Amino acid sequence: MDNKMILLLSLFFLRVSYGSPQGDLVKKLFSDYDLSVHPGTPTSIGKVEFSASPLCMDLSLDGVLEGRMWVHMSWMDDRLVWTPEDHEGINQLRVPINKLWKPDIVPYIKKDITEIQEEFNAIVYSNGKILYVPDTKLRIDCDNANLTDIWAVNECTIKYGSWTFDNDMMELVQFKDPVDISEFVKLCPIKTLDVMKELKLKIYECCPEPYASLDYTLKLQRKFLITDAGLIYNPKLY
Repeated sequence: MDNKMILLLSLFFLRVSYGSPQGDLVKKLFSDYDLSVHPGTPTSIGKVEFSASPLCMDLSLDGVLEGRMWVHMSWMDDRLVWTPEDHEGINQLRVPINKLWKPDIVPYIKKDITEIQEEFNAIVYSNGKILYVPDTKLRIDCDNANLTDIWAVNECTIKYGSWTFDNDMMELVQFKDPVDISEFVKLCPIKTLDVMKELKLKIYECCPEPYASLDYTLKLQRKFLITDAGLIYNPKLY
């Protein structure tokens, strides 16, 4: 065996023994990580940025709104901080979300069918910032739906908020960057005319602390109806 082959084999076994740079970094960061414990201080998690963007929605004739939402969440975890120069320039990692603590922000809905695709990874940056963008399925009652005119403009409100944390403990803020979803909604039966967002604070009788919610009011209008005879297009739009 020539010297070149010996050198290559030595480098290979050295890499196997010590692992990849990403693997070594993950082991270091998560050796004592407890995902049941929130980041920050005992009294403050810090800010959590949140947004929800409707993709393909449909409104049934009995007023049930169903479809997909892209959720964006970002927060800081001070336990997941490293210096890229000490780890071969690695400045971000893709980590399964089930290995991370994440904010318990959920939709407050009447229908109990909400599915988050947990297999998606989160991006962890070297400064401790975490970005998580799951694809969710949502089914809610649209209380104000016009059930007599299928072509009418309807407004449906989806309310998101933390299930357990008050706003003093975890500050809920709107995600700053808008999301372009134009390529994903062309073939959807419902057109999203507008999305109105409102951050609300409420104090309940049980607790003195304020609880935050982000209300998304979707202004919707049907583009077409699928029937056995084919597509029927909205005469108010075409």
